[in-house]
Amino acid sequence: MNSIEKIGRSSPDTKPSSSVLPAQLLMLWGSSKEPWGVKDIDSKYIYANRAYYHLLKIDPRKFCIVGHLDDELPSPISEFASHFQQHDRQTIEHQDRLCSIEIHPYEADQLMRPYYFDKYPLYEEQTRLCIGTIFHARKVENVLLKKQLLSRAKPGYFLFYPPENVFTEKELEVIFCVLQNMSSKLIALHLGLSPRTVENKLQVIYRKAGAHSLSQFSEYCRHKGYDHYIPQKLLSPASQLLDMSL
Repeated sequence: MNSIEKIGRSSPDTKPSSSVLPAQLLMLWGSSKEPWGVKDIDSKYIYANRAYYHLLKIDPRKFCIVGHLDDELPSPISEFASHFQQHDRQTIEHQDRLCSIEIHPYEADQLMRPYYFDKYPLYEEQTRLCIGTIFHARKVENVLLKKQLLSRAKPGYFLFYPPENVFTEKELEVIFCVLQNMSSKLIALHLGLSPRTVENKLQVIYRKAGAHSLSQFSEYCRHKGYDHYIPQKLLSPASQLLDMSL
C-alpha cells in the first residue's frame, strides 16, 4: 500500500490516520469552517472537509468526493477542471504555495462568490517526495475588490502566478498592463518607468512570444493563460486594473 492509499477513502465526518497527514492537521481541518482538502499526484481527491462539501453544495451522504477528479464532481466547478488540475501541477512543479482567485456559484444558494484558493505541495515524510497537493479556500472579504471581481457576473478565475517561466517579473507587469489596453505612456506612468524603457521591454516581450502585432500577442496571451494573470504587487482594492475579461 502506497502513502496515498494509507490516507483512506474517508467521509468528511471521519478522521483517518495516516503517516502522510498528521492527526493534528486532520483534526484542524475537520473542525475548520473554511474549506480544506488534499489531492494526490494525479489530482484525485483523497480528503475534503465538511466546509468544502458545503462550498460546492454537495451532500456527502449522496456523493463522496474522495477518489474523484474535479470534472467528475456534481458541481458547476467541474467545467473548470483543466484549470484546477493545471494549478495542482504547477504547485507540485514549483514546490511552493500558489494562489488563485476562483469565482463560481458557491455555497447553499449557489450565488457567484470570489474565493482565494491557496495550494501547497504535499510531501511524503520518509522519501521527501512531493506526492500531491493541499488546498485551502478563503473568502475575498474586501468589498471593493469583490465588486470588481464580480462585475461580469460569470464564472472565472485569476492567477497570482504566471502560467509559464518565460518572462521576467517586470515584463509580466508590462504584459498585464498591455492586456488592460493601456498605452505605453500610461504603462510607464503606472510602473514608474520611462516610455522608452516600456517600448524596449515590449520589443523583448513580443520577441519571446513570437508575435509581430498586438493582435498576435493578445492571441498568444489567451492561448497561454496570461489573460488570467495578475501580478500580486499590482493588486490593489481600489485599482481599476482588475477589469479583466473572464
